[in-house]
Amino acid sequence: MIRQIVDDVYQIGISVPGKEGHEAVRVYVILNDGHPILIDCGSHLYRPQFMQEMEEVLDGATPEYIFLTHSELPHAGNIKSVAEKWPGIKVIVSNVLLAYIEILPVLPLSQITAVIPGTQLEVNGRMLEFVDALLKDQPGSQWIYDSKTGTLFTGDGFGYFQDESLIDQFSDEIDGGIREDQFQAYHYHAFRFLRWVIPERLGADLDTMFSRRPVNVIAPIHGSAIRHDITTHKNRLKSALANVRSQYA
Repeated sequence: MIRQIVDDVYQIGISVPGKEGHEAVRVYVILNDGHPILIDCGSHLYRPQFMQEMEEVLDGATPEYIFLTHSELPHAGNIKSVAEKWPGIKVIVSNVLLAYIEILPVLPLSQITAVIPGTQLEVNGRMLEFVDALLKDQPGSQWIYDSKTGTLFTGDGFGYFQDESLIDQFSDEIDGGIREDQFQAYHYHAFRFLRWVIPERLGADLDTMFSRRPVNVIAPIHGSAIRHDITTHKNRLKSALANVRSQYA
């Protein structure tokens, strides 16, 4: 489902049912004044819907970049189709795995760039920053910050299972926002390493990350955009992570 989050940032994708609730799989499209950027490119399992929604949002424009939060198939599964549709597109990946084995070999290596956390890339006057993901399900996971809208694209971090009646709703459209237990259930299954984490240190690092840049929107791949009460939702995630640690203990 296509939804405008803020300004020229759009959310597309699908939510699928599971034991814990519905799990979203998202792609974000930044139109960027005729120089569009894709954040991830979606699961191959739902390729027709992702490609159709991308084309609808782009409305004839050609995307210039895919910024991958990481290379797992729910995030990068449609690279081949995107590359066939827009053969000039460039892909930005993490620095941990070699670019030519991290993604399918469907593009010339000259169109694939590996970056390290802290890298900033300007696209048509718009600055995007690659942030070391504090919650990783691959060693090279990275978050991406759009300084124009204050949107932090968090990959699997800040994911949550959705209530069936509230699929595709943003946090400000849900009474009370995203609940702590929704974050907890998702992170328990998504990040098995949390059993060994010291929650206070992870929470302090989250606080530091958010203090260094104004975050107006949190955009997880496995959830819908959180666009109000950012501090409240960050604190709910911190509590959820501590509860996950306690579950394992």
